[in-house]
Amino acid sequence: MDINIWSVIIAAVVAFLISAIWYSPILFGTEWMALSGCTDKDVSNAKSKGVITFYIVQFIVTLVMFIVLGFAMNFAGVDTTSDGAIIGILAWLGFIFPGHVGALMWERRPVKLVLINTVCSLLTLVVGGAIIGAW
Repeated sequence: MDINIWSVIIAAVVAFLISAIWYSPILFGTEWMALSGCTDKDVSNAKSKGVITFYIVQFIVTLVMFIVLGFAMNFAGVDTTSDGAIIGILAWLGFIFPGHVGALMWERRPVKLVLINTVCSLLTLVVGGAIIGAW
């Protein structure tokens, strides 16, 4: 089984950028912080503790996610953008969405917070799947 590592890297970078914009004050960052109970002081503390490490770890796990998605797509014989997007939707529906529903029910997270998180996951998987499928 073979995957195009460049498509996976590009998908991870694009997903990382989508998430960065999604959770910035431009879109949902301010609301996400309020719903998460995160304060400006928490952000300052994270910056002083070397937030770059958090970004590196997040990028690595995003890369791992797309490597696994790439292998699944290769196994399924996906070779088009639209099929890649569909596999992204299915991966979200089968693996990500149930975890977010669990957070809603068991952790009593606010619906808006769960929606912010789960829609971002859906978007990144669809776009990443489309990128991998196109290559």
